[in-house]
Amino acid sequence: MSTPEKKQRQQFDIMALIKKAPGFLAVTGVLYMLFAALTAAVGIAGLTGVKVTAGFVPEGFVYLNALRSYVLPDSVMPVFHQFLLAFAVARVFVGYFSMIYGKTPEKGGFLGLIGKIDLSLIILVTVFAVFFFDGFSFVWFPLISFAPSMMLLHGSAKIDNRPGRAERAEARAAKIFLIPAFLGLIFITYIPLMAVFGISLFEWRIPFAPKFAGLANHINLFSPGSFFWNSVMVTIAYAFLTVIMGMIYSMVIALLLNRKIPGRAFFRTVFYLPFIIPSVSTFMIFRLIYTHNGVINNIVNMFGGDRIHFLMDNATIIPALAIVAVWTSGNIIVIKMAGLANVPRVYHESAEIDGANAWQRFWKITIPCMSPVIFYNMLMSLITHMQVVIPSLLNVGGGQAGVTVIPSSYRFIAYELYSTGLGQGFYGRGAAMSFAMFIIVGIFTAILFATSKKWLFYEGGGPS
Repeated sequence: MSTPEKKQRQQFDIMALIKKAPGFLAVTGVLYMLFAALTAAVGIAGLTGVKVTAGFVPEGFVYLNALRSYVLPDSVMPVFHQFLLAFAVARVFVGYFSMIYGKTPEKGGFLGLIGKIDLSLIILVTVFAVFFFDGFSFVWFPLISFAPSMMLLHGSAKIDNRPGRAERAEARAAKIFLIPAFLGLIFITYIPLMAVFGISLFEWRIPFAPKFAGLANHINLFSPGSFFWNSVMVTIAYAFLTVIMGMIYSMVIALLLNRKIPGRAFFRTVFYLPFIIPSVSTFMIFRLIYTHNGVINNIVNMFGGDRIHFLMDNATIIPALAIVAVWTSGNIIVIKMAGLANVPRVYHESAEIDGANAWQRFWKITIPCMSPVIFYNMLMSLITHMQVVIPSLLNVGGGQAGVTVIPSSYRFIAYELYSTGLGQGFYGRGAAMSFAMFIIVGIFTAILFATSKKWLFYEGGGPS
């Protein structure tokens, strides 16, 4: 046999070996089998009483663990471990399908589907582990279980040959990379929110044991003797006034600073500086300005006016605090300046040629092109100011000399939550206020999103 023929035969032999070698999904199937065995071992250990947790309890979970001991029936844990056994059997089948269909493009969609189901079950196990085990002591199991799921999603996307393969592969890759962010949302947002709602169903004051109260804490928020309804009205009035004033003020300053004026960099720094000053310092300075002998009252008195207790009169507290918040809106000014710089100059030139004046160009071109920036600033400002608490803590919590009656306009929702939950120790009532504040902020956010479709303009067509 000649040398070229030998080389060609060796090449065919190598290709045959490569085709027979286990593929990525075959390796994933073997890994699924190993994790199925681990899942079954954990389930059996839990049913037989063998400890599979590390015993580490973060300090922040002490209250959640205390509540769990009253809420979780003893019969739930055996059911959870039985679920793990069923989950182990399911993972055996997932591993089997991964190995036999690992090189079958027609089964790519099926493998992707079972991968998504497996990932959803792991997320449920993770949430249960955080809620009903000792802190983070059992999270090791669901966290390492994410590895085969991500491998299966990745491998199934590569062999899926259905129409739109590239789009699905890109979407699947994006979802895989979103898993860490999604886990962060679960642990930092969704689980604490569920815990808050769970605590709100109990009448609980440390050091006494919690007693189940159902929705009584939520109903009592709006009872005649509760300050909560008044705090809701005060907070909404403050938030709306601050947002409206802030949007107008920031737009005017951004328009002025966007022009070519001498010392523009200096003025930009001056208007941004209040944003980086600590909020406590800002409100303390303005409290001195608003006092009976402060600068504003001295000016009013010079012109024959009467001195006003700005921070003690319910009629003036909200506007006075709104001015402070608007004064610190340097971040909004910077964002709007960036938005103004991105308004296409060609639009203004075309409108100017057509005879449009400055006011018409502002309303017909600048505002529509700036609408996404305005929407973002409005949304963030609304959420921020609905949770205002520093003015209440400084002027009521810190106290002023001679103050015996707390003005009702200082009682924002966040302050009521703080004074009830942490000040008086009524954790159930405080949790009910917290959940109610979440619902209220969510309602206004949803309204803003729903109405934005009528006035939002995206130059590139906008989100689909």
